[in-house]
Amino acid sequence: MQFRILELTETDKFQFLRIYKNANWSVQKCIEDNFPGKFWNSSSIVNNKPRFAIIRDPYERFISGLKYDLERQKVDLQELNQNIKLDKLFTTNEMHRRNTMIGNINHSASQIPYLMNSGITHYIDIKDLNLFLKMHFNKVKHLNNSNTKIKEIEKYLDKNEIMKYLHLDYYIYNSIIRSPFLWEWQHGRIF
Repeated sequence: MQFRILELTETDKFQFLRIYKNANWSVQKCIEDNFPGKFWNSSSIVNNKPRFAIIRDPYERFISGLKYDLERQKVDLQELNQNIKLDKLFTTNEMHRRNTMIGNINHSASQIPYLMNSGITHYIDIKDLNLFLKMHFNKVKHLNNSNTKIKEIEKYLDKNEIMKYLHLDYYIYNSIIRSPFLWEWQHGRIF
């Protein structure tokens, strides 16, 4: 069973699992620049290629996703704050391709459903992304940096309350960080 539509960018050398608010477009741009016309979108897992995904600290990702959605929809959190239901910010039900194609999804929802049953061979922590991109694509791209400051968002939300919803996300994230599947520069190139 899948909870999300797998969105993979594939070349003859690797598959990249796209996870929203995990430097998705920055990696995608490096792939486009290095494999012009030689990449395609896929939703099928190919087991004979390295498959990598970028992972991110759950709280940082949640705030980034919330900032992005607020800016994209031109909504002021201060106005939304009175009616906001925190649990709705962590879950999603946008399985329809229509929503993902136009970006109308909940970007603050957990990254766990992206990772389930995806057969990732290498996880790259977003903190190591610049080094990974430089080693594999000989360039670093930064796209979709939000202008809203984190502190502006945080003053309307209770971090302790948010952390209650992120307990499972942190369990998975920390398990990946401790696993042998976490890429580190000492492991060298994966493709």
